Amino acid sequence: MKSDGVAYNLETLASNNDRCGESPLWDAATQRLLWNDMNASLVFSYDLKSGQVTTLNTKGLNAAGMALNQTGELVLAGAGGLHLWRESGEHRTLLTRHNAETLNFNDILAAPQGRLYAGTWYWGTQEYQKTGKLYLIETDGSISIQDEGIELSNGLALSPNEEILYYADSTARKIYAYRVNPENGTLTGRRVFVAVPSTEGMPDGLTVDAHGFIWSAQWYGSQIVRYDPDGTIERSIAVPASQVTCMAFGGKDWNELYITTASEDWRTRFSPPGYDYSMINLGGDLYRMKLDIQGKPEHKTQFAW
Repeated sequence: MKSDGVAYNLETLASNNDRCGESPLWDAATQRLLWNDMNASLVFSYDLKSGQVTTLNTKGLNAAGMALNQTGELVLAGAGGLHLWRESGEHRTLLTRHNAETLNFNDILAAPQGRLYAGTWYWGTQEYQKTGKLYLIETDGSISIQDEGIELSNGLALSPNEEILYYADSTARKIYAYRVNPENGTLTGRRVFVAVPSTEGMPDGLTVDAHGFIWSAQWYGSQIVRYDPDGTIERSIAVPASQVTCMAFGGKDWNELYITTASEDWRTRFSPPGYDYSMINLGGDLYRMKLDIQGKPEHKTQFAW
């Protein structure tokens, strides 16, 4: 692939025809990538050594967002709330409601000291039924609202110094930045880090590399965009699928970028002008690309089983 005059080699690792591939997560301890098909309630793993892709049985638990827990479990977040899940098939539900509202989670992010940031969304077929919220969840399961009025809650990422949290609101076409209180993880001072023009795709999943640059997957956009810490586009990387959902760094040297995509179309008024669903490869594959840029390990939550 070529973008901005630079050649990138994207390798197809899995062709599951994922309806909505999401939440790639590198597990350094086992040297494997985990990701999910949110619309099919499935979780997959790719083993770096063997190259084998395995489907993990979640027994119907919906996973939109995922995080690693300190004691080896996966945190699964989705329409059914927040759960700890073991590969043996056991699970423990952590949260399903807050202030009489059902928690319909999308992306989540493990935070310092074992905490978790998690966003909610409430969508019908094409429009939101009500706005969502951004929560901070403590290790004991207590929960507090950090922001609200979010149209389509999506990617979350922390700067390397952990002083800034980035958060994508997809249909608002904005990536926000917040100041992080290092003592308790609370967020203040929301500002618009990037406003994505309507001629591009919508900002979906996020990650931050070791240099503090922000990577944004673009649904409808057939690309990943790398922004410098001031919000200027540093590069864009073409992806051979229009519905690019998320990306994560991994590999032995943290210089491999894993990219998820979605095959199930979403026909809405939010697509760019001239977007033609019938002429576009929507997605569904998992890709890998090796770079001369390193990512950084994500935190793990500390929820007790």
